[in-house]
Amino acid sequence: MVVAVTIMSLHISVYSSSISFLSLLVVATFVIIATVILYSNSPAFGQTNTGNGTQLWVDRENNVKVQFTYLPQTPIIDTPTQLKFNIQNSQTGTPLRNLVARVVIVTNSGGQERSFKFTNITAPNGSFSVNYLFPDTGVYQVISRIYSKDASILASFKVPVPIQPFGVINTNNINPLILPAGLVGIAGVIAVISFLIMIRKRKEIKKV
Repeated sequence: MVVAVTIMSLHISVYSSSISFLSLLVVATFVIIATVILYSNSPAFGQTNTGNGTQLWVDRENNVKVQFTYLPQTPIIDTPTQLKFNIQNSQTGTPLRNLVARVVIVTNSGGQERSFKFTNITAPNGSFSVNYLFPDTGVYQVISRIYSKDASILASFKVPVPIQPFGVINTNNINPLILPAGLVGIAGVIAVISFLIMIRKRKEIKKV
């Protein structure tokens, strides 16, 4: 698509130099629409790999460790982030079984404290996960309360949600009419450019 934009720009510069303002406006519109579509189709744009990202909470009193990870490692606003918990015996590394858990996510981003709760989560094999949509940038506290037949374990972790880099677009939240409308706009731009080139050629022929 970028190659097509470049070729069309050169074509216009050859045949329609006298209609510079209108041509530049049309080409600029075309480039903007093309750029938005290219970025929205790049799922990996703006994402970074910082290692396995595992956080560890050790409860020495109950001889339990809780491993916590989240995917993607750079959360995107209003896009599901998977929060994963793995509960083990801290000495043997054996998973704890038949657990029940609660997860509370707390933040004060935007100057207002907000919380969201997941309850009655079962973990028969010592691991579980929940999906959460972070609504805003900021640092979120993920607090888990895990119950076994012998103990109650409390663990706390942090998830930073950074300011979204340029080009990161959540296509799930885009109105389904936007992309078709963009394609229609591109087709209209091409039609206008073709019409201008045709008029320019006719004027040159008449002069000859």
